Amino acid sequence: MAVITDLPTEIIQLVAGRCPAADIIALSQACRRLRQACDNAAVFQISFELHLPKVSSPAFKDKNGLVRFMTAYVDGPKKPCQRNEGPKMTWLCLAVAIHRLPEISVELGRLSSSVNVHAALKPPQMGDDTKEALRGVIAFLATLPIWGCAEACDPKVTALLDYMCPLLLSQSPDLKSLRIDQSLGGEHPLQFAFSMVMCNLKKRQPIKTYDIIGDPRSVFIPSTSQLLTVVKSSYDGRPMGPEYDTFRGSWIGKQTHALLLMTLISRNVYHVLKGGEPSLMSRLLMITRNATATIPTRLPNPNMIEFISPWYFTGGKGKYDGYTAGTGAGATFLRPRFPLLTPNIIAPQSGKGRYFYPFAGDEWWSWYTTRVRDLARRLDEGEWYGTYTYDLQLGGRVDSPMQGIRFRRTATNGDKYSVEALDGTDGVANFTLSGEVDASDAECRVRFRKRYHSRGINWAWDGLITPLGICGRWDPPGAHGSRPAGYFWLWKREWAEKDEETV
Repeated sequence: MAVITDLPTEIIQLVAGRCPAADIIALSQACRRLRQACDNAAVFQISFELHLPKVSSPAFKDKNGLVRFMTAYVDGPKKPCQRNEGPKMTWLCLAVAIHRLPEISVELGRLSSSVNVHAALKPPQMGDDTKEALRGVIAFLATLPIWGCAEACDPKVTALLDYMCPLLLSQSPDLKSLRIDQSLGGEHPLQFAFSMVMCNLKKRQPIKTYDIIGDPRSVFIPSTSQLLTVVKSSYDGRPMGPEYDTFRGSWIGKQTHALLLMTLISRNVYHVLKGGEPSLMSRLLMITRNATATIPTRLPNPNMIEFISPWYFTGGKGKYDGYTAGTGAGATFLRPRFPLLTPNIIAPQSGKGRYFYPFAGDEWWSWYTTRVRDLARRLDEGEWYGTYTYDLQLGGRVDSPMQGIRFRRTATNGDKYSVEALDGTDGVANFTLSGEVDASDAECRVRFRKRYHSRGINWAWDGLITPLGICGRWDPPGAHGSRPAGYFWLWKREWAEKDEETV
């Protein structure tokens, strides 16, 4: 009687490739023949491709383009992802991660339910395994949008991240061990904040937490209060404790708070322009200005944000078109590692063998920092669009969007260069922007002056460049107070032009 080991190796590999990664591993342990056929990069790559969801990205036309890019990247002459493991382990991790993608909200819910968020008298404890798994899941959520798989950032995940905000953002000494500047070291605070923004850009309706974690006593309480406290304290310059202040002053801390600011702005835009009740101050201002409505703001669509620069590809076309690893640097010396989900090897307590969390990726940090620095050097390319707010509270005033912003360089001095944009418009009047961009690796910062010449009004802008645009605070000229007059966020116009829903 014929058995599976009698089949040609190619057929065995095609059959095995249709299985989840865990089953492939089990199959390869059955005998030497199956191990030789199944325990290799090609089989895990087939499994990855089979379970990879639909891709929507300015960089990749479809998921086949993403797979071809990854293949060239993993197997190319530079082999940037193989500092710790070879192609087989890389494709294995990718296959496991993608197979577990449909269960990501269940995984996150299990981790969040392992601690008591509302504990006050007895500080919640989080074991090392739980912390490591949480880091991995958040890294996974932060990586998928870069590939073009932003669908993982759904309302359920948004609600779970909201549920965890008291743990990660609390300033209580009792919860010190769980704060983002303590428990999630390295790039993980940044990945958490990045995931929050991406989820809120996809978010349409709030979901109650008891629908997620099964606790009938829980009710949906938006984490805006926690986010608001941390963000306002950061931008107001209020002390938050020596260790948190150190984190806040670091590059990663500044970027983290900038992304959290974007989360609050996006929530305010959705709330006000999708039926939320404007504040009393907003209504009075609208009456004073004889305004009956604002022009809808188009927030960035996660599927349209350019996470991979066109110069990364041959010819700078922005689409996969014969990419060959080792080429495609274009006109810049910056060469980020593509954010793969590479293995994080951990020795179990028993000391026997090894296992890994396939959601931990060490390429993400390289991608993030390089993308920020690339945008800082290319601020004068394309049209910018955005919004500003006077208050981060839900229902705060949101005017019509800022449009027609095209920066032009006027002078360059090393890593710093001066720019101006002369044709901007918003709900108040026409305006100009002028100032300086600090594109140095340690800063990636802008300081502009926004002028309404017809009204004799101008504002001072101080913002940070991130992969999701430029955001920061604005103040009246000459203001010396610590409290900002408001906050702004600019993004590329094409990131929102094909949004499925205008808010």
